[in-house]
Amino acid sequence: MLKIDRDRQSFSQLESCSLTDAAITERYDLQAFIANSPEEFFREIGQDLFLLGTEVVASNNVQDRIDLLAVDREGTAVIVELKRSSHKLQLLQAISYAGMISHWSASDFLALIDSEQQEALADFLEVDQDDINRQQRIILVAEAYDYSLLVSAEWLCDMYGVDILCCRVNLARDEATGAEYVVCSNVYPAPELTSVALPRGRKRTATASEWSDWDSALEGVSNPALVAFFREQLAAGCEHYLPKRILRFRNGGKRRWSIAARRLNGYVWQDGRFAGDVEFWRSGVSRPEDVKPVENERCLRFFVETGDAWSFSGPR
Repeated sequence: MLKIDRDRQSFSQLESCSLTDAAITERYDLQAFIANSPEEFFREIGQDLFLLGTEVVASNNVQDRIDLLAVDREGTAVIVELKRSSHKLQLLQAISYAGMISHWSASDFLALIDSEQQEALADFLEVDQDDINRQQRIILVAEAYDYSLLVSAEWLCDMYGVDILCCRVNLARDEATGAEYVVCSNVYPAPELTSVALPRGRKRTATASEWSDWDSALEGVSNPALVAFFREQLAAGCEHYLPKRILRFRNGGKRRWSIAARRLNGYVWQDGRFAGDVEFWRSGVSRPEDVKPVENERCLRFFVETGDAWSFSGPR
């Protein structure tokens, strides 16, 4: 890293040293730095993630723990594995964690955070909470990478669609002030390719990439009452998320319930509970038996099909 001297119009090189030489450990320092400022770190490496926890037990059958576990706005689980230097088994370790948590339910993820964090997560997600962990991806953070690890990551990504990001972190120190800086750079995949390349093995859905607007999105919905409701709410300026065909409704500034348009019906999800909510919803839908508490009774979900359900837009 170069330091700018505007008076002399010149550069001076900052001192570089390894994390080991600087006595920065993986768990008690690097992991803690990220956990205490997750938004800043994730933004630095080009990620938009919600941190759920550190030292997360992936399975009771193993002693190892996930360094950092997060989710992105699509509900994808993100395993973040940290190493101070180069370690060729870092990728294998992260893959094993991804396999273990692939069996987790959305409730298992919510159990990692308190009620206040759950509300923040609900507002962060662009999908319903029951969509958490439909997919998994991996972020490796290290000072250096073994060649075999990078080749393996490329092969897994290209052939099998495993989403892997390798981020290099290096330490720089300003001798004049004593300030320390961490320099982050993504070494795989190449930053220039991430926005345009789609691994050959990665699954695609015929949604966000093919829906340029709501007209095209609603063409795939064959329920006329549902289409009419969505058009009415969109015209009124309702909060929405086109990639998943979702309308969102808030109460007191907080996102409380949403409805996703499916081909034949609408899928309704309520975040949080209020007194008499089950009876409230059952009184307005044609199949009241579908209204059920989920996520350890923290949320509600049900389906709506007929026009009677669209005469109201939920509790306010």
